[in-house]
Amino acid sequence: MNTTQIQSGSLLAGKHLQIGEQKGKVLFSRNGQKLIYKTFRTGETMPTHHSPDEVLVTALAGQLELELEGTTTLLEAGDYLIIPAGAPHALRCLEDAKLLIFR
Repeated sequence: MNTTQIQSGSLLAGKHLQIGEQKGKVLFSRNGQKLIYKTFRTGETMPTHHSPDEVLVTALAGQLELELEGTTTLLEAGDYLIIPAGAPHALRCLEDAKLLIFR
């Protein structure tokens, strides 16, 4: 008999998040890993920073430029980028955007 338990829940707690409602929210956290919802307004930037862990960034809406190790990548809705652990990166929002970040 399979004893695996299925876990479920609402990431948005019954409320759909809109641009500008909040800048960032941890939707799910387990065993040190997090799923983060983040919004940016046109013109906003995130200065160069790094994470000790690999990071998966997925654009849900909008348009952003992500600079990673001297290369700029355009992210639009549906695009993703994997940032290696420890790699310096920065972000510039070209059009109001929503991101899911897994680290």
